Amino acid sequence: MKNRKINLSRQLILITVLSLIIMIISLIIVLPKSLEPFFEETVYSYLEQPLQIFEGKSSSKINYENIVYIQYLDEKIYISSNYKSILNVEDYTKILKYINSNRGKFTYKGKIYYYSVNSRRNFDKKIAITNDSYIKAIKRNLFAIVIPIVIVTFSIILVLLLLWSKFIVDKIQKLKLKIDNITDESFSVTENKYELDDELKLLDNTIDKMKEIILSQEKYKSEMYQNISHDFKTPIMVIKSYIEAYNDGIKDSKTVMDISNKEIKKLENKVKTLLELNKITYLQNSYKNDKQIEIQTTIQELIEKYKIINDKLNYQIKCDKQQIMYNGTEEIWESIVDNILNNFIRYAKSEIIITVKENKIIFFNDGENIKEDLLSDIFIPYKKGNKGENGLGLAIVKRNCDLIGYKVFAKNRKNGVEFIISKK
Repeated sequence: MKNRKINLSRQLILITVLSLIIMIISLIIVLPKSLEPFFEETVYSYLEQPLQIFEGKSSSKINYENIVYIQYLDEKIYISSNYKSILNVEDYTKILKYINSNRGKFTYKGKIYYYSVNSRRNFDKKIAITNDSYIKAIKRNLFAIVIPIVIVTFSIILVLLLLWSKFIVDKIQKLKLKIDNITDESFSVTENKYELDDELKLLDNTIDKMKEIILSQEKYKSEMYQNISHDFKTPIMVIKSYIEAYNDGIKDSKTVMDISNKEIKKLENKVKTLLELNKITYLQNSYKNDKQIEIQTTIQELIEKYKIINDKLNYQIKCDKQQIMYNGTEEIWESIVDNILNNFIRYAKSEIIITVKENKIIFFNDGENIKEDLLSDIFIPYKKGNKGENGLGLAIVKRNCDLIGYKVFAKNRKNGVEFIISKK
């Protein structure tokens, strides 16, 4: 089924018109039913007031508009002369049998009549009778007042709603423009003026923040691709240069093979780290953090590895107790600790100390402090460090920690640098 395109203004008009129709129907059907007792009470009051001044014998000569008056006096019955036109009968006695209480109504020949009785004794009572023309007149007068008021009120409301909807639609269209051009850095739209701190202002601010994030991510991706390209291009160019030098007889085959193997290992490591970063990103939505490992064992095994790589540094492990369990798999923690130690051995002067607590691991090296403007960005991929080096190692640490529910941050100390991993 094809969806019908109806703008907000038309929807608003349609809803308002339907509301008006429902209101008018309610006024025509529901309101009269609910006001029926009030109308009848008004008719009875209308009938009873003249009975206070009505006197018998002269009544037959007086026209009492649409009320028929009957009086029992001295065993005689007097009736007003208009009874034939109002009661629509030749013999008024036919309707007296319906009058059996002080007030009420009855139906005669399909028409409704109302009556009221003022009785002082059996042979001295007055009766006032009228048809339903008076009650119909009250209803007509009421609707003649109410219906125009309702229509005028709804018309004013409709105009106000249309003005409001135009105001809202204009803002929504500007918001749509912003969203359509959210990735265009050069695009700008006239700033919406928000006198009220409403949901549209919140949405506008959210779109602006989203644009900043998207543009920032696009810039970051662009820089990352450039860095990756440079990382791959450099070893390839070195290998190519040495092969050309060999062909020109400048370099011997052994030198070319040694350099090529060295550069290929660099490329292999870079591919490995990229695949690892991609793997973590893939696992973010599916990883179940339901495993634990004894963290000291993993750290100790990696320390032994780095003692061989750089035996000039003093490595220490301090633990609060014999066995401390941490969330995550051995593979994830090997990646975290390995990348941190790989970073530390480049900067440490003489020692690396790892302190393992119940809910916190502190990695310390006695190298130079990190520049303050780099502390918060050090775990961003390819962010340059103190020595101008960049890479993906610390980004992998951050992604892995996020994956298993830990946070990691760097902190400068007086005599070195700390990386702290703790539960979120």
